[in-house]
Amino acid sequence: MSIWIVTTGNSDVILKYDKNWSNLYEEIRYDLECTEFASPLPLDPKDKSAGYTIPARVLGLVYANKFDDYKGDLEFPLLDTYCEFFLKENIKLEKIIILLTDQTQIFKQDQIIYEKCPYWQDTCTLKPLFEKYFQTENYQPEFLYLAPTEINKGIDNWNETLALVQGTLGKLDFNTSKTVYVSHQAGTPAISSAVQFVSLGKFKTVKFLVSNEYFDENYERKSQSEAIKSSNYWRGLQIQKAKQLITSGFPGAALKILDNIEGIDKNAIAELENIVDFFNLHSPTTDDSQDFAIPQATQRIVDTLDLIGFFFNQKNYLQGITLLAAAQETFLKTAILSQVAMINDTVIVNGSSRKVSDLLAWSSPGLFLHTTVKNESSHLKKDILTKLKFPVTRFNLKTDKDFEITNKNFGLVAWLRNIDDNFVKWPLLLWYCDRYRNQEDDLRNQLMHNLRGVEDRDVIDYLLADKNHKINDVMSAYNDNVKQPFLNAINYFKLPYKREKLSKKLQEIADSLI
Repeated sequence: MSIWIVTTGNSDVILKYDKNWSNLYEEIRYDLECTEFASPLPLDPKDKSAGYTIPARVLGLVYANKFDDYKGDLEFPLLDTYCEFFLKENIKLEKIIILLTDQTQIFKQDQIIYEKCPYWQDTCTLKPLFEKYFQTENYQPEFLYLAPTEINKGIDNWNETLALVQGTLGKLDFNTSKTVYVSHQAGTPAISSAVQFVSLGKFKTVKFLVSNEYFDENYERKSQSEAIKSSNYWRGLQIQKAKQLITSGFPGAALKILDNIEGIDKNAIAELENIVDFFNLHSPTTDDSQDFAIPQATQRIVDTLDLIGFFFNQKNYLQGITLLAAAQETFLKTAILSQVAMINDTVIVNGSSRKVSDLLAWSSPGLFLHTTVKNESSHLKKDILTKLKFPVTRFNLKTDKDFEITNKNFGLVAWLRNIDDNFVKWPLLLWYCDRYRNQEDDLRNQLMHNLRGVEDRDVIDYLLADKNHKINDVMSAYNDNVKQPFLNAINYFKLPYKREKLSKKLQEIADSLI
């Protein structure tokens, strides 16, 4: 035995013809708050045989006590098709649940005097007609009402309707393991979606019974029903959820959702896995030996700037600020290397002439003089750095420890400015590389070492390196005062990269899921 849940709307009961309508309507016309429903509308202006429609509440009131005498006036196209399906498939129904709408509580008298008011579309007055209809099918349906109570939140309100359907179907008490057929074609889109969503969550075996209209070989309009397994709907809902997660910047969560869904294109999954690796700054297919090459490093910087924007937009400030600090440091090293690569000066090392640009090495530990000169004199090291345009005279360089300044932020920014001070500098870069900056204002250190919470205002102050400003939006602070000047500096030094906006890439991946 199965359960059948049916939504209702204007399309459930139609007039086959309008010859009796005027007389029947006149009998109740002046009992209605609105008296403007005199003319039924043809469903198909070119084909009067398709029938006529009238607002459901009015139709129910007119025919409630006239059904036995005028049942030939009425047609139940969707219900006829559904019932034919159950009969053909020999499916026995234990219970029929019919959802009716009633918005009486949310519309005032001065609203329902107008024929276009949604109040007149309510199906609650169709109950007597449905009772009579199902008597011929030997069923006694149970009626449940969707009756919103908040003004301006009717059955076309998605959130309100979802709550109504959840509360209404939550009252049903029967074995949830039984097969539940759901017909959701009638009624508003909000009701249809809510019924689909709630039924999938409440019942184990759900089949959606839908009616399909077609024309036969004689060009006559016909209808037939089809039961669609809920797995198809569930699959669609999961894919839509995954798409939203991807475009919102949560590809890892999307990948987890898609793990158990069959039929997803392997190339789409591969692209999604790649973007998950990107969000984790992991490049499993990349040659590690190229990590410190200028093109690869620059590409990582530009991609990371987009990624930081996603993290800030999600209020994942710890990830964003940490990545921003790393991006700035990587930029300084990349820009310096790109400029010193053009220096042809040489020095004598162990009796051999060496280009000074070859005596600078960038590896995992950082940017330092090459190990071949590690044990050379301070004088030679200073000579190398001077020819590499490092501002040697500004710093006291004597011990091996002192020469590690080439990997210090304050040393790097001084070096790049000494090479070319005309590039666009942004306040956060200068503040972050200030040797004597106020550590209490270093939001990155506070977050990393003290597990502190952070407010939007703190992040804006940090990005601007200033507390005296009128900017109230994190994304504006980041895009206008950090990201754009950052990209300008990259372009100024002609660092090579390909610009593929992350948001566009995420949308392409989401669109590939079907």
